[in-house]
Amino acid sequence: MDSVSGDFNNDRQIDVVVVLVSEMESTDDQASFECNRPLLILQKTPTGFLMSSYAKEAVLCKGCGGVFGDPYNGISLKNNVLNISHYGGSAWRWSSNFTFRFQKNQWQLIGCSQSSYWSIGECDGGPGDAGFNLSEANFSTSKAHIVKTKEDACKPYIDKMVSFPKKTLVSLQGFSATTDYFPIKNY
Repeated sequence: MDSVSGDFNNDRQIDVVVVLVSEMESTDDQASFECNRPLLILQKTPTGFLMSSYAKEAVLCKGCGGVFGDPYNGISLKNNVLNISHYGGSAWRWSSNFTFRFQKNQWQLIGCSQSSYWSIGECDGGPGDAGFNLSEANFSTSKAHIVKTKEDACKPYIDKMVSFPKKTLVSLQGFSATTDYFPIKNY
């Protein structure tokens, strides 16, 4: 479905990250729209490619984006950092992004962010951004940024950085795009 390339392990070989289309997507039944997509990272070697990592459900399903349809918004690979981006919704828009770093010989989740906003609301004299909410977590620093705005307001009532206890980092192999990795609940 998509691919990017770069040298994630500094060996001067061009590695490849691939988002695969699920076999279910080729069918016309409803299940084809509800099946998350796999991601494969291939490490270039002098004799070909080796699988560096694989995640069965790294990218949200074709039907997970609401009225916007397919929420897949792209992948990027810069040095040893991989980002997976999603965007969807209707009048209520949302985004979900996951950042992995190749470290300690594996891909680990080092950050996640989620945002939502009311696209029809009036803020600053124009449409959009009413009810804006943002949750960003950096698992390397154990810090999170939280912004909360009421549904009918333009200015946040919460906008702060908070610390959270250090956690064991999630590996890409155990990752699922539908899991809530944000470390702070009920804020």
